[in-house]
Amino acid sequence: MPALEAEMRRINTLLAAGARDAAITAFHALPEQAVRTLRPDLTCRGMLLPGRHVPISLCRIPATPRTGMPVALFLPGLQSSLLLAATRAAVFVDLADLIVCELPNHGATGMPPEVSLASFAAEYAALIDHATTGPLAVFGESLGGLVALALARSRPERVRSVVLLDTPFHLTRPALAAWITRSWHAGGKRPGIRAICREIMGFDPADDTTLATHRPFHLLRALPFACAHLLGGDATRSGAGSAVTEDDVAEMKAVHPALLLPPRVPDSGHAVLLDNPAGTLQALRACLAPSATSGT
Repeated sequence: MPALEAEMRRINTLLAAGARDAAITAFHALPEQAVRTLRPDLTCRGMLLPGRHVPISLCRIPATPRTGMPVALFLPGLQSSLLLAATRAAVFVDLADLIVCELPNHGATGMPPEVSLASFAAEYAALIDHATTGPLAVFGESLGGLVALALARSRPERVRSVVLLDTPFHLTRPALAAWITRSWHAGGKRPGIRAICREIMGFDPADDTTLATHRPFHLLRALPFACAHLLGGDATRSGAGSAVTEDDVAEMKAVHPALLLPPRVPDSGHAVLLDNPAGTLQALRACLAPSATSGT
């Protein structure tokens, strides 16, 4: 998409010149251009809204809420831009009105005073109180899935369901850490991303050092809301295969027997929604079928 690349260069020039507000305004116009290359009928509106401590950069798909449609919050994975997250999330637009966010310290979204799942969840809790009414669904890609669970556990009255997208529960597994480390070095070695890796993931991408072994399976325990986990396969064309092993699946089932786990999405890896959007949507629809939730 040469036009989008040219606009990103213009935005970077604005940032370099200190014109942050103009750069953010221009950046928030990009998701609609990208989404419309996939679905010309879609509209999209980018904006900054307040979290608990920091502004959160997001876009609404469609731009105007539709009468009678449920609302879903979409939290992408580590190092994902709002622009790319919007193009991936758009596959779910026929199921819900989407609020696609950035993770803290990504793009125009600030970094909370504390780097933790609980702190990040508090930012999104303030956001949904400001921007929505009634219970909503929360989608979480990779690390975004852990933030989604932390949010839902802290505010169960506001969350009716969580959909995880190849969310890892063994955060220092070598293959995953190596992939993130390569991406961090290639992406400019951003200090905020390094802080998230160190404090939440448990490793330092600067030297590939493991600092702690984090296995947050407890986030699945005694969930008061429906939860599905859509897993990738072993394809690596987007960088890495699934971050969830069969041992992880067994432990997830032991912690939360009611967890909805459809078959792995074919022709996909960790970036399941990027690799096979149609297959991911099909897996979700299988979870939504009456037999998937009734046990019949």
